[in-house]
Amino acid sequence: MTYEEKLGKISRKEISICIVGLGKMGLPIATVFTNAGFKVHGLDISEELIEQLNRGETIINEPFVSERLKEAIDNNLFHATTSTELALKGVSFVIFIIPVLTSDDGHADISILESTYNRVRKVAEDGIIYIQESTLPPGLTSGPIKQLLESDDKVSGIDFGLVFAPERTFSGRAVMDIEENYPKIVGGDTENATIAAKILYEQVCRKGVIKMSSATAAEAVKTFKGAYRDANIAIANELAILADIYGVDVLEVIEAANTEPFSHIHRPGIGVGGHCIPVYPRFLIALAKDFNYKANLLDISRNINDGMVNYAVSSIEKNIDKWEDVLVLGLAYRGGVKEYRLSPSLRLVPQLRMKGINVNVIDPLYSADEIDALFGKGTGKNWDINEMKNYNIIVIVTEHKEFNELNELLKNSDKKIIFDGRYVLDKNPDHTILQPGRLFVNKQN
Repeated sequence: MTYEEKLGKISRKEISICIVGLGKMGLPIATVFTNAGFKVHGLDISEELIEQLNRGETIINEPFVSERLKEAIDNNLFHATTSTELALKGVSFVIFIIPVLTSDDGHADISILESTYNRVRKVAEDGIIYIQESTLPPGLTSGPIKQLLESDDKVSGIDFGLVFAPERTFSGRAVMDIEENYPKIVGGDTENATIAAKILYEQVCRKGVIKMSSATAAEAVKTFKGAYRDANIAIANELAILADIYGVDVLEVIEAANTEPFSHIHRPGIGVGGHCIPVYPRFLIALAKDFNYKANLLDISRNINDGMVNYAVSSIEKNIDKWEDVLVLGLAYRGGVKEYRLSPSLRLVPQLRMKGINVNVIDPLYSADEIDALFGKGTGKNWDINEMKNYNIIVIVTEHKEFNELNELLKNSDKKIIFDGRYVLDKNPDHTILQPGRLFVNKQN
């Protein structure tokens, strides 16, 4: 088959795709392609997950995914397996969307990714195009990944194609982000691979595809954007601390400042969590050190954002005579998302315990047993908003919609000191409501 013939088959959706990693982002990507008419082979290491998906069942809480999965199975467009040989049989593209962890020094730990590529390359057919979607620091796709794939005298651009095409999704709207909200970014190790990937994604991305000059440029798009957001949040957090020093309302000031088109100040908070924003700056910081450059702004931004937990604790200490039991509202790093990676709670709970304080955690998305598994038996409470009545000191870490009930419950409860790290609460003269950048404002009530 000539290159031109292959491009035509992609446009006519006559090729098959393998998705490696069927988790909270991999499965939505799979259903986006099946919904467009492509046949998708799913590959994962979890036999339990594979059996579940092949029954048309999923626990992933993403709109459209469950119904699309069932429809794809009914139409023979999706099958999942733990067998690399079966998953790679007859496919033209392999899309990798498996987690990339971070080592202690901030470098990306790609050992799992490399071992997965190694298994796949041994059974892949000539001419296959590898697409890396999970985020990598600049240079890794055309560096270590390419070197591994070129083992056994294979050559990029001749025996296989290699492309970096970062996922650009937000938990809770993954399918819409892929299909409707953003253009896709693609950057290949060779021009032919880039063009083929561009045509593939044009079949599902209505906002089009941006073709980058290289895989490294495409990697930089994702990591630079994450670092930009982290730095902007750090600016907002530092301004919140300054607002408390000056005795002004940071939210009032930000709202007014942002009426100019040149101002885009973010909302402050108790910290930054998740798989993305706290991680990608560390990739860049570590990579810069390898080139004898210190990325000072990114490093300082990380420290400011992680330090907001310290600010919460010190703000409470200034408003109490002595510590009592503390209730932490929220384990998840973001409201409505059952994910706790790098959540501020993971820093807050140990810090309070170092002071000898008893801490309990409650989250509507997690059971007491799930919380206990992280922090130790007796830490977690099963979801009941009325639990807050049993504590005089509360810290809000997550903006779950369920926490909005607190405004009503506080009207009929004993005086409490609440550090509201997500601006969930209204002003209340009967309680001490502490919010970053609004300590002075709330004390006036």
